Amino acid sequence: MYRRWLVLLALMISYLVTVAAGCRSVPRPEPTATVERWVCPEFADLPLRLGLYEEAAKEHRRVLLEEPDNALARYHLGYAYGQVGGHALEVEEYERAVDLGLAREDLFYNLGMAYAELGALDKAEQAFNQAVTMAPANGDNRRALGMVYYEQHLFHEAIASCERATLLEPENPNAWHCLALALAGAGKIEDSMAAVGQVRRLDAHYPFDPRLLELFPRLEGQNQSP
Repeated sequence: MYRRWLVLLALMISYLVTVAAGCRSVPRPEPTATVERWVCPEFADLPLRLGLYEEAAKEHRRVLLEEPDNALARYHLGYAYGQVGGHALEVEEYERAVDLGLAREDLFYNLGMAYAELGALDKAEQAFNQAVTMAPANGDNRRALGMVYYEQHLFHEAIASCERATLLEPENPNAWHCLALALAGAGKIEDSMAAVGQVRRLDAHYPFDPRLLELFPRLEGQNQSP
């Protein structure tokens, strides 16, 4: 049921652990703090960067045997689990990382994605809202939150979130696509078509969601790349 909108989220530029976090030391959340709290060794970091997720999970579990309160290692272990489909374990490790004090927008973004994979849209909404609070100018967070609102039929909230994404990233077709869906859900068909036009202007071969294709059949022939 929830896979359709997860395809849309896959189009967004997510803050993946291997890019935004890396398995490295993290400063304390206090602005003036200089003490680094958590470090992961290279033997755990390297397979994560290489996409060897089962090995990465094994090595992060090894780290946690020695340092069970290493929140960064728990975050990355959760990410490794998620990449091989273990979303329940993914959520469990993310939540442990949060409880241990790791406060990062990318963590909450990935937590929202994991909850969405499990169909827990209310909890996904909470996680994405936290990501938005921490990084209000980040369009990825706004679009993800907008899609969660959309799937819960909270169309006006979805419009507000997706519209904000278009203001933050006016040249990003994903933002306009999010808005087009939200507007269509609210029955604002002309406005939705205008947003679709912005998507087409930015990317003539954008892979439109099937729900928009049903509403605007003329897009069907343009839903495939040449």
